[in-house]
Amino acid sequence: MTEILEDPSPTQSDFDAFHHRLRLCYAELPKRLVQLADFVSNAPDEVALGTVSSLASQAGVQPSTVVRFARTLGFTGFSDMQAVFRDRLRVRNVAYRDRVNALHRVDGEAVEASVIFNGFYEAAQESLRALQTQLLPDRLEAAVTTLAQAECLYLLGLRRSMPVIRYLSYLLAKLDIRHQIIGLETGMEEESFAHAGPKDAALLLSYKAYAPRTVELFEALEAKDVPVISMTDSAASPVIPQSGLWLEVHEADFQGFRSNAASMVLVSTLAAAVAERRG
Repeated sequence: MTEILEDPSPTQSDFDAFHHRLRLCYAELPKRLVQLADFVSNAPDEVALGTVSSLASQAGVQPSTVVRFARTLGFTGFSDMQAVFRDRLRVRNVAYRDRVNALHRVDGEAVEASVIFNGFYEAAQESLRALQTQLLPDRLEAAVTTLAQAECLYLLGLRRSMPVIRYLSYLLAKLDIRHQIIGLETGMEEESFAHAGPKDAALLLSYKAYAPRTVELFEALEAKDVPVISMTDSAASPVIPQSGLWLEVHEADFQGFRSNAASMVLVSTLAAAVAERRG
């Protein structure tokens, strides 16, 4: 029997906290709850927009299992849990045009370009300060060692992480380090690491709201026993490798536009350190 988790605190309203709690109890869940947990993790939008019946039908479980799952995670019921997913969806769906409109002053006039520049500058500074404070030296060394010993480095970063991965690829090419980008324009991502194995390594970037495709590819890499180093923003992230080797990165935003400053600095550090370690 799986016991209901203690401490139903206000942090349950946070999507990250939900996944953290799920990770803690996942191994002890009964078969049907594991089945539902896997579906919920892979299709969070369905949870936000569906009903108990529709969710049960899609996950292949009974409606009572959905209610039981919510209570096992410390919620009073399905509606309480669903609010977490709806909040995530509401924040995620802020359109870029709305973000641009938010740059106008209260009187409707456009904000001066220098003010916008200062906003992005401060966001980048905040991202770098957080990286310097939160980066664990021992974990950074372990990441560099893993990458330096790999025969081939596989790089994964989709959506807004793609420019960071492309820049890392540029650096590795200049340093004559064998690597392969996962996330090809052809859409044949799995084929790009078909020959990857334990002697290789992968560096993965994924931040809220974690792209489902990134999570799928991460799981495929883990299934092939490829050592994975993740750059992500939470211990509750769905791309934390089994080895526990992940680097914490928080990118600040300005009016909804998030910086990649910390990510760029960290991948530059990794590339230079790996090259130095390889001599």
